[in-house]
Amino acid sequence: MKSLLIKVFLLILLFVTWAIVIFHTGVFPKPDVSALVTHADQAKQINQWIDRSKLGIHQLVVYGNPYERGVFEGKAAHELMYREEKELTTQLHRFFPLPILFDLFELALIRWFWGIEKYFEPWMLQEIYGVSESASPEFNTFADPMTRQIAYHGLHEVGQMMVDQTGDDMGCTVVAIPSEKHSWMIGRNFDFEGGRIFDADKIMKWVFPDQGYAYLSVIWAGMVGAVTGVNEYGLYISINAAGSTDFSRYGTPSTLVLLKALQYSKTAEEAVQLIRNEAMFITDIFVVSDRMTGKLFRIEKSPKKTEVIELSSKSIVSNHLISKGWESDRINLFRKTELTSGIRLERGEALLKELPAKMDAKQTERAVLSILRDKGEAHGQSLQPGNRRAIDSLIATHSVIYNENENLLYVSQGPSLSGQFIGFDLTRSFQLRTPVVKGSLPRDPDVTDELYDDVKLAIKQESQASDLIRKGNCSDAETLLSQAKSKFQESYTYYSALGDLERCKNNLGEAKTFWKKAISLSPAYQKETAALERKIQCNTLQCVRH
Repeated sequence: MKSLLIKVFLLILLFVTWAIVIFHTGVFPKPDVSALVTHADQAKQINQWIDRSKLGIHQLVVYGNPYERGVFEGKAAHELMYREEKELTTQLHRFFPLPILFDLFELALIRWFWGIEKYFEPWMLQEIYGVSESASPEFNTFADPMTRQIAYHGLHEVGQMMVDQTGDDMGCTVVAIPSEKHSWMIGRNFDFEGGRIFDADKIMKWVFPDQGYAYLSVIWAGMVGAVTGVNEYGLYISINAAGSTDFSRYGTPSTLVLLKALQYSKTAEEAVQLIRNEAMFITDIFVVSDRMTGKLFRIEKSPKKTEVIELSSKSIVSNHLISKGWESDRINLFRKTELTSGIRLERGEALLKELPAKMDAKQTERAVLSILRDKGEAHGQSLQPGNRRAIDSLIATHSVIYNENENLLYVSQGPSLSGQFIGFDLTRSFQLRTPVVKGSLPRDPDVTDELYDDVKLAIKQESQASDLIRKGNCSDAETLLSQAKSKFQESYTYYSALGDLERCKNNLGEAKTFWKKAISLSPAYQKETAALERKIQCNTLQCVRH
């Protein structure tokens, strides 16, 4: 017995020693920035932070070398960075409620991505390091500020890996319509549910770097990479999540690949080549266009290959790959058929076919906006707000419309797409080096701020009620569902939860009535419909519970 205890003790000691080594070496190395602090006083005079109370959306204007830009970005938005980090860590702890599980998850991530620093270019690290100097020490138990900022730039990658494993979809949609003078009208929804702050406090970041080209990106506080952007030459790039079985342990985060293309490319063809040459460790779709040539490309890129498709007519881009090389890819088919990508593509293409053959620029703007805000339909019936089948399911943290001919970018003010879109004259903005507002697009007439809040609250209450029902707490679940009904009840999630509540109360017949009602309201995912159908087919409460 004594010998066994000694062996167990030695094994524990060995594991603890290994864990300490991993945590120690998992600290991301800080870049050397000593040579970059050369004109900090000058930078302070021209960098700008413009609160959203003035232009409707936060504006950040930065100049100079990467480190100096990062320092200003962090200081200007440190309160937003704190609130974002609080939201993200809170959500992460919901996934791993036990501290030991959270610590093991953190340890596994550190070991898995050990060595990834080779895929970050020095100038990227310098800016991220500058931002990290303003990160709150409150979260240092998770990791040091620099390591945390690096980790947050991998959220897109980690999120998409989870989508492929769990089927919780957050899909983006791009609409592209040919417009005047061989130009394009491009609209995009960026769907992300990291918390309301990422929508309400989005930032338009205007960068005038010491190397490369000036650009604008729509981001959130502390973010160096980009998901949507336009540079001073009218090069537009945005990213849509995708998935495939192609695998690589290491690579450059997609948002930083997009950033590099935005900063160092004049034309779409230059951006295509740059993106082609980058190493990535997940699969994504890049949409690239430029007003100099009028060319528009869809780039499907995985860790193993890149497919480039030049688009020449009205197009919709969702979240699955259409190139022949991925026709039979298991994960790509899963995203297309079992999530919402195929549904949104089909709906978008149907809406494009209904458009007039000829439209002027303003009509095209409104057409793109209408498609971006489409709430969808199934079996000839309109979907209720918030259904994930829709192109606009009320989860976009930002949406933009780029009028390429006029070099005019409209950005959604929020919440989501329900508020107005504010227009920015990019030509004058880059010339004057300050945001220049020009026009706007009207708010969604069908979604008031009150309705938006009611739908979001009801969905949250329905989810909480379902969790309580699984734990056998019928009484509290019934209270929550009553509150949800008073806000917004006409959704399949409400009737699905209501059916579960009746089952919890041993009323199987009534439960089936509500589950059938839920199916009639078109669940977003196949797995949801299948689960409801299985419960309806059951003839005993024991069957339903299993």
